[in-house]
Amino acid sequence: MSLPQIEAQALAVLDRASDANIIAIQAKTRANWPEAITLSGREFQLRWCESSLMAREALSALEEVASDQAQTGLILLTPLAARDLGDDVVARLARAQVFQPDAWGMVQQLFKAREIDARLSRFRWMAQLLVDRASMGAYPPVPNGFLDMDTAWRHVLGRCLTLDVSRPDAAILLNWSLGADSAGLFADLPDTAKPQIAAWLGDAAGSVGTLIMRCVTAGNTADALPLGLVCGVVLSPLGEGVHDLAAAAIRLERYLGDRRIDVADGRMWAGEAAKVLKALTATLRRTVNERAEALLHELHVDAYAHLSDILAVGLDQRLGLLAIALNAFMADPSKVSLETAERVAGSALDHAHADPASTRMLRVKMALRLCRWMVAAQPESKGRGSRSAPGFADLAHDYAREGAFVDWARFKLIGGDELPDLSSAFVALRDAARAKAEAFNQIFAQALQVWNQEPRAEPACMPVEAIVERLVGPLAQQAPVMLLVADGLSYSIFRELCEDLEALGWDEHVAGPPPTLSVGIAALPTITEVSRTSLLSGRLMVGAAPQEKTAFSTHAALVNASRAGAPPVVFHKGDLSDAEGLSSTVRDAIASMQQQVVAVVYNAVDDQLSGSNQINIRWSIDDLRLLGPLLSEARRARRIVIVTADHGHVIDDGTVQRGQGDGDRWRLPSGLPDASELVFEGGRVRTVSGSTVVCTWSERVRHGAKKNGYHGGVSAQEVVVPLSVFAPRGMSLKGWQPAAALQPDWWAPLRVAEPAMPDDSPMLSRKLPKPKPLAMPQPDLFGAAAPAAATAPAVDWIEALQSSPAYVAQKALAARVAPADDDVRSLLDALAARGGKLSKAALAQRLGMPAMRISGFVNAAKRVLNVDQAAVLVLDETGGTVELNRELLSRQFQVTIR
Repeated sequence: MSLPQIEAQALAVLDRASDANIIAIQAKTRANWPEAITLSGREFQLRWCESSLMAREALSALEEVASDQAQTGLILLTPLAARDLGDDVVARLARAQVFQPDAWGMVQQLFKAREIDARLSRFRWMAQLLVDRASMGAYPPVPNGFLDMDTAWRHVLGRCLTLDVSRPDAAILLNWSLGADSAGLFADLPDTAKPQIAAWLGDAAGSVGTLIMRCVTAGNTADALPLGLVCGVVLSPLGEGVHDLAAAAIRLERYLGDRRIDVADGRMWAGEAAKVLKALTATLRRTVNERAEALLHELHVDAYAHLSDILAVGLDQRLGLLAIALNAFMADPSKVSLETAERVAGSALDHAHADPASTRMLRVKMALRLCRWMVAAQPESKGRGSRSAPGFADLAHDYAREGAFVDWARFKLIGGDELPDLSSAFVALRDAARAKAEAFNQIFAQALQVWNQEPRAEPACMPVEAIVERLVGPLAQQAPVMLLVADGLSYSIFRELCEDLEALGWDEHVAGPPPTLSVGIAALPTITEVSRTSLLSGRLMVGAAPQEKTAFSTHAALVNASRAGAPPVVFHKGDLSDAEGLSSTVRDAIASMQQQVVAVVYNAVDDQLSGSNQINIRWSIDDLRLLGPLLSEARRARRIVIVTADHGHVIDDGTVQRGQGDGDRWRLPSGLPDASELVFEGGRVRTVSGSTVVCTWSERVRHGAKKNGYHGGVSAQEVVVPLSVFAPRGMSLKGWQPAAALQPDWWAPLRVAEPAMPDDSPMLSRKLPKPKPLAMPQPDLFGAAAPAAATAPAVDWIEALQSSPAYVAQKALAARVAPADDDVRSLLDALAARGGKLSKAALAQRLGMPAMRISGFVNAAKRVLNVDQAAVLVLDETGGTVELNRELLSRQFQVTIR
């Protein structure tokens, strides 16, 4: 008999006879009990008595040590019945009897219960277990004096398995299984208790709980969570019919005591395991992942880990498949191979380990964008032949509207990936994009050579030396202006930063009507001492910061717009910061209502060209020191911000040094130019030695030592610079209007198809899925259904929609808020053409609408299309997307959409 049982039995006696002094309890064998215990504030000696003589001796000893103040009690523990002890001994016992152990009676006493749930009687081991675990602390009295089933189970599970609920769900069991002592706690249970405890827990947690407890009873407690993740691969819907996985499902049974796993139950197990894994600490997640991967290896199906959205190795395999798909695309850059690559990339981006903000996933998106661009750039995709003999201004705008986005994408691929195959695929994409860029740059430079003979300052294509007079001065007449000259800022980096500007409350504006995008054209050679000085001085010249300060502060167009006593001021790199960050002098100038014109020269981009090439730069305002405070001060002061640059730059991506020059990519005339160079004379050429230079157009060539990037040449990247006007949100400018989104159509977010089944070959077979008929979507290895053959959205279904009674009624309800029918048509056409989903920026581009107005327009359209608030049209502000549910639209308006 255990000590808790003795205490419980003695307390039960004292509860009925508080003055009892000698208590006899029957015990079959002697145990290692203490000499005395305290019960109800009294001390009781414990004596083992195998005979009546030993009992009499114990009673005599008790009389000798008894004190006058407080009598010491005695508990006799004996294997004898009352009749064997003798009448004289029994007469002195409490209630004149030897008490037989009554486990449930003890439990009743421990819980201060008057009644016990009758259903507990079938768990014979439970009473003994509850009594034994009373040593861990007193049980709380039960309410109303009734010990119910759930209360009893809660204490059993809490004290035996550290589970603090009576009916744990699957998630609780999976978390419990990860405990270092969980397996030992279950093993320490009485053998009679284990089956019923396992059954209770299994019933409480459903079919998943049953599977978990099979792991536990089979001695695989710690593998309950990893095995659930393994089920996500072995029993994946995408793996039905794959022989290797079917065989693995059979091998998996040995971890559950050779019990079969129902497919539906196994998938539920996988789902619960995925949710639990997500909530674990990073260290524990890694441990569970590694064990799951080891189990897949033991089951000989580790090549199928790509079927899992959870396992880390699954992401690597999906990216390996992406490498295959990209290589296939490069071999045949068609719409079909593009669709395959998009599905593979979508499966990678949807993986739990695919951090959307990571450089790795950014490169996946950029690779897909380059693939889209390559298909969109094909003549048959454009629906027209190549433009004949485009002028220089046209080429400059082509670069700003499309080429800069191509550069943004391809330069993000520099650095590759952890997987060599994917890195190689990225290199192939970059090479293909660079080949097109080279061809464009040669044409661009030749056009620039012609234009340089008779350069013209136009709003759409403005030489940097005309910016102060033609743009800054007139705008300063309307409102305070800050001219932000980002030295070396390429158009591609500028467009990357524009994403942050919109989020920070700045709206880009263009002159109009008609709305006209403006770009700046750097002076030649495209170096700081020529182009920046010319920009800030308002005339072509060679100089440095002192000349720039003087010329800017005295420029007539700026002085005329300035207030007396507050001439135009320009701050250079050394002026911008002090011990507190942005210098107080600069802050005061921007905030001053008297200071109409402020210019700031910002050098972060140009400085990075000579910095470390071991760092991946993601151009964001948060990461550019002082830029955020500059813009914040300007917004508070309600200043117009004009963003421009003196020149751009080319990135070093395998450049070759060729000869010696006077700069990175230019030289004074000496000898004949090679195939990568052009001679520029007069016009907008300025050097300290004259007005003739030889400049490099090929981005593959440099003259000096290797750096991150270079300028001085005549590629579009160096010559075309941003020239954009931003106003704080809500501010209007006379003669200007909000700019429509500039993103090209192929820049839209990646569309992810619905999951489907895999090919019967594992990832390591290096096979791509066989093409499936587009009219009947079929499964493939990448977990995405091949989309049905796309057809241009027919006008008739939109006409039928807008003629339907439901649409007419909705439009009447919306009243003046309802958009025009033509605008709704354009919206539906744009969304339907892209599978029903577009980013806000891409939709703005398609509709020719400023990005800032898209949310309001879509919300107005929702008033008409979302009958009874059904989610026909969905605007996701967090994700920045607009989505059309065509099936729901068809049901709500009773229109057949073809």
